[in-house]
Amino acid sequence: MSVNDDEALGAVAMAFKVLKLVVEPGGAASLAAVLSKKMDLAGKNVAVLCSGGNVDPAVYARALVRQHG
Repeated sequence: MSVNDDEALGAVAMAFKVLKLVVEPGGAASLAAVLSKKMDLAGKNVAVLCSGGNVDPAVYARALVRQHG
């Protein structure tokens, strides 16, 4: 499973806004994969590992100001 930069930034924003976590885009890749709904997870237990708060301030700001659906 792969995610693009926009999906990773969306996961960073979601982690901050909903989960109150600060994660870097690479550390949010697994969350981005789940949020992208590219795989059928209905009825499955899913664990997501998010890591790394070492994110460039400009990248983080870009993630937080983007429109996340």
